[in-house]
Amino acid sequence: MSEDKIPKYELDLLSTAINRIVSSEVLENSMSDQLPLTDALSDSNKIYHGKVSILFVDMRESTKLPEKFNSIQLVKIYRSYIRTVVQAIRYSGGVVRDFMGDGVLAVFVDNKDGKSEDKAVHAARYITTAIDKFLNPVLDQEIKHRISCGIGVHTGEVSISKVGMKGKEQQEGTENEFGIAWIGNSTNLACKFSGTVDNGTIFISASTYSALSDIDGKQKWERVEISKGGNALSGYIAKQYYLTLDVDTDIEARPAGKRIAILGLADELKKEYQTQLDDIKRKAEELGKREQSLQTKEHQLNCKAAELNQQGKENTSREKDINKREYHFYCDVLRSGHCKAAYVREMGKDFWEDNLANALSAGLKIGKSEHVVKQEISFAMVSIYENLELYDKAYDFLVEQVTGCSWLYLFTVQNIVKKVGYCDRLTTALYVRLEKDDLSPENRMEFEKIKKWLVFEWRS
Repeated sequence: MSEDKIPKYELDLLSTAINRIVSSEVLENSMSDQLPLTDALSDSNKIYHGKVSILFVDMRESTKLPEKFNSIQLVKIYRSYIRTVVQAIRYSGGVVRDFMGDGVLAVFVDNKDGKSEDKAVHAARYITTAIDKFLNPVLDQEIKHRISCGIGVHTGEVSISKVGMKGKEQQEGTENEFGIAWIGNSTNLACKFSGTVDNGTIFISASTYSALSDIDGKQKWERVEISKGGNALSGYIAKQYYLTLDVDTDIEARPAGKRIAILGLADELKKEYQTQLDDIKRKAEELGKREQSLQTKEHQLNCKAAELNQQGKENTSREKDINKREYHFYCDVLRSGHCKAAYVREMGKDFWEDNLANALSAGLKIGKSEHVVKQEISFAMVSIYENLELYDKAYDFLVEQVTGCSWLYLFTVQNIVKKVGYCDRLTTALYVRLEKDDLSPENRMEFEKIKKWLVFEWRS
């Protein structure tokens, strides 16, 4: 058989069945005083409609049993439980119509033996009595376990129809898979009632209660409104409402454990409100703690940022101080060569030009342009290049000295200009400097002598 393809003949079979069901007329019959058997129903759109009482009984916490008992013990628990329930239903005038795990669905109809409501309630009491007084004592002794179950009963209109499929085509011996669909909300309500209670408590609907024949017995029932799983359920409950036993001495009941308190709708709403209020308070406390934690972290981060900012400022200040000292160091090295011919020549051209490059680089770090640096050390570089007999370079720094230095000597200008044989840039720089009028009277006098020599005597 291919795992990823449905054969054509199966598709044809399914299509034919669907079309037959959907296109066929639905024939509705009234339900008689006896439920139709599954085998007696035809595989067609024929349904039976009528009033019934539905009983649903379900074992509590059955999913936890495999964790406590082995397979042999589980078989004994389930089989004895189901056997007890089925007998209670059968001998109360009902029939079991479905087993849903450990849940049992039973149906009761009106007939000569009595009303469906009376029989369903009798079955519910039978189940409670049989489990607590016969089954639980045995299980308690043999397996150290007691069964608790919830029982729900609802009376209303239902429709039933046969559903399923006959065995595979052209394959004899395959099992027919048919069942009965219970159409209506009676089954659903009986299941919800059963799931609301436990420990042998019976929950019946108002429609069931109103039709009960036992007037005195009605006093055993308590009117309730219960909220369960978002549903508001109303009806009547009876707790451990046992039948009397045809025995000489009464048998002690052994119900399972503690019963869960059944809250009325108002109490359930109060409980839900309190639960939500507690949840809101818890979340508010968590948010408060989280906010406090965030504020603490924010404060710590702000302190750290301020610390880092302060460190950054201190580092920047230290860096500036280091850069200034570096700049002044290189400038001092260059100034050390002023008017020291033998020393300058001994150290050599590369030494002085390396320190010049370092001074220019250090000057940039503290915001000084190349020309500003050259002007600040111009007098020293003029002397150094003059002693090294590099007069063109001495002339370049002579222009820088005129531009930015506050003093200059005529004999220095005369010596260098005579060596290079030109003075245009120097003369222009000299005129600009004198126009700025930023020299002391003594130094201005020296600058005027230099101008007079350049313009009148040197050119002549």
